[in-house]
Amino acid sequence: MDQLFFSISFEYKIMPHALLVDLRADIELIDNKTCLVHNIRRINSDEPSLLPVLKLVYLRDKWVHADSGKESHIGNAIGEAINAYILGRRSVQRG
Repeated sequence: MDQLFFSISFEYKIMPHALLVDLRADIELIDNKTCLVHNIRRINSDEPSLLPVLKLVYLRDKWVHADSGKESHIGNAIGEAINAYILGRRSVQRG
């Protein structure tokens, strides 16, 4: 698989049922199970990235942090958006 670059939008729940933030991030998919997440920022904002680059890996049907092997709320939100993008891309290629 060639490296794939794309942007995602996702909703991050800072406090479930209380505070939701709409974010964007640039994804560098290195292979089927590894990605780098760059430029996490609010949608329609020119602000710098809110977090440093994250490295996520796909293990046991979940995107987890490569350094710890653990899930996080932001990792789950990003992972869901990555999966939706990849599934959408595959359906377009088939159609």
